[in-house]
Amino acid sequence: MQRDEGARASLDERDRALLDFARKLNDAPDAVSFEDINRLRVAGFTDQNIFDTVMVVAYFNFINRVADGLGVPLEPETQQSYERHRDDVMAA
Repeated sequence: MQRDEGARASLDERDRALLDFARKLNDAPDAVSFEDINRLRVAGFTDQNIFDTVMVVAYFNFINRVADGLGVPLEPETQQSYERHRDDVMAA
């Protein structure tokens, strides 16, 4: 969704705010600020919605570290997606 500007553009402002927050939390968790949380509240998200989003992002990061730590091989399409995302993050 983040790479496909057409798909991203089809989202409403509220959903784009949530996507941007989740991506920032995933890519640069130390950069997430109170202002990021407030942006979600202004967009209409409840604290429960924000908590749920943080938990989903955290879970995916957690389970990926577990799989990496145990040497679980990725499926080819997952590996390709990971490499594209990694390259995007490194280029930013």
